[in-house]
Order: sequence, then C-alpha cells, then structure tokens
Amino acid sequence: MEDGQKAYRVRHSKIMTERLDELSDLIATAQKIYKTTEELFKKFASIQMNAILLDIYLEQVFPKTKKQNQKNLQPPRWLHIKDLFESHQHLQQQRVKGSLWAAYNAITQFEDYKKIRDDEEDESRLDRAWFGTSAETKLKSLQAAQKLSKAA
Repeated sequence: MEDGQKAYRVRHSKIMTERLDELSDLIATAQKIYKTTEELFKKFASIQMNAILLDIYLEQVFPKTKKQNQKNLQPPRWLHIKDLFESHQHLQQQRVKGSLWAAYNAITQFEDYKKIRDDEEDESRLDRAWFGTSAETKLKSLQAAQKLSKAA
C-alpha cells in the first residue's frame, strides 16, 4: 500500500487461511458499517429542521443553564451554530440546506474550528477534535440526531 496500490500482505504460514478469513470478516464488517452510516446520513439530509426542532436538537447537545432557561436566553454557542447552519457555504447546498444533516455538520464544524486558545498547540487541537472533549460532543450530537431522526 506504500505505492498507493490496494494490496494486503499475508505471510505464507500454517495459519494463513485463518488470517485471510479474519481479513475477509474485517472487510465485510467495514462495508456493513459504511452502508449503515450512509443510510443514516441520507435520512438526516431528508429531515427538514424548523426553529423549534433545531432548538430541541441543540438543547440535547448543549443544554441551557437554569439562568438561561429562566431568562429565555440562548447560549452563545447556539447562536454561533445557528449562524453556521444558516450561512456556512457547504451547508447551503440544495439537498443539505435546512436539514438535520446541516445541523449535525454545523455542530461538528463548530467543534472542530471553534476559537483556539492562544496557547493551544496544533497537536492539542487535533487531539481534542479526535479524542477529547470535542470528539465527545460530536458523538453526543450524532446520538441526538439519531434520536431525532427516529422521531421524525
């Protein structure tokens, strides 16, 4: 695979057949997961969001504080995500605009590119996005979108 070719090496040995079976199972599992994910994301794209649904979705991912609820205030990150949802170039495409898919992507966009602390290294930012708090938030947003898509 070093030269860009799709190739796998399996050493000739007594357990070669077992290793090939494992590889076959791995490929089949990956294909199944990608197909399921594709269907889920297409469902997200088919669900149109209105202001109420968007607020319900954002509340599941970023719950309001008691003070925000009492004063009927929207958290600052909600405002930023709503701005991305309504104006980000990639989220305005015909089959994406206004959908649950756009809302989900607005959250992932926010989490991946939110304001970087002055002392944050690129490696730390990547770690946060892939494995840290941002990764946890993106998983939470995916689960909330799945829940919302089942109700739709």
